[in-house]
Amino acid sequence: MRFYILILSIVFLNSCSKEAETLEFTTIVTDTSQDLSSIDVFNNELIIVGGDVFNQGIVLQGENLNWIKTESFSDKRLFGIDCNAFSCVAVGQDGYFYEYTEEEGWNFVRLSHWDFQRAVSNTVNNIVTVSGKSFEDGHISHLNSSNEVDTIHTIAAQLQDVAAVDTNTFVAVGYGTILRSTDGGYDWNRIDQEGDFYHSVDFWDQNHGIIVGQAGSILLSDDGGKNWNTVKKPASLSSNRTQFLSVKYINSSTIYIVGDEGLLWRSTDGGNSWDDFKVNTDKNLNDLAELAGNLYVIGDNGYLGFMAL
Repeated sequence: MRFYILILSIVFLNSCSKEAETLEFTTIVTDTSQDLSSIDVFNNELIIVGGDVFNQGIVLQGENLNWIKTESFSDKRLFGIDCNAFSCVAVGQDGYFYEYTEEEGWNFVRLSHWDFQRAVSNTVNNIVTVSGKSFEDGHISHLNSSNEVDTIHTIAAQLQDVAAVDTNTFVAVGYGTILRSTDGGYDWNRIDQEGDFYHSVDFWDQNHGIIVGQAGSILLSDDGGKNWNTVKKPASLSSNRTQFLSVKYINSSTIYIVGDEGLLWRSTDGGNSWDDFKVNTDKNLNDLAELAGNLYVIGDNGYLGFMAL
């Protein structure tokens, strides 16, 4: 009798589970098969960075689906890009750092600290980068107006992302780590939080922010990153799960998460509840951006797709 009940329970649970709805993204053919790491918008143009760790760093730029150029900068992959109203900054392996303006194009600087620069936040007043290798220490660097590292902190964890709350307030995340600075990125305080490999952080305004972890955790803040509330706890290591890799606000209520194997989650209530979808690709999706009413996603092997919102 117990066996019969168990079988019925399994059948019931399987019948109640539903596969994620597939969203049809239009693939944009790029002239690269390298992994695309990070995307941002500058002057109504998409700028994407990526490459292969030990072989090539690339930048794609374009608008209205017409790609202007693909540049091979070096033999080092670029991992992160962030743009403000005046410039874009890209960072990569071994301290590689590039700044882009319309007047001067791309200019290269080799940072004094050689590390895997994972992400950068570029405000009008400050530039902050985070770095680290797997299972090794991470670093937070503040750059001066000459794009030179003037302050560096060593953190006992790999760091993965950093976002600005305002021009002087930043939140950085990484392996079991959340840090916050209120003085432009010179000094940092650790925020106690249940652990995950926190992989991405974003803010909509000076109050509302979100953090996602690779194991599936979702955290929200409504006080500028001082405190974080857990909306979703991380999945267990034994569970069959895909990883969250990047999160972005589209507006104050709409947020998207992308991740492994075409994973895409969407919230329309500021992150309190979520619907899970799948993009029509099996590529890992590494980042996303919105431009002119379209949602763009980028991923491994040169994948770039878009969908009208």
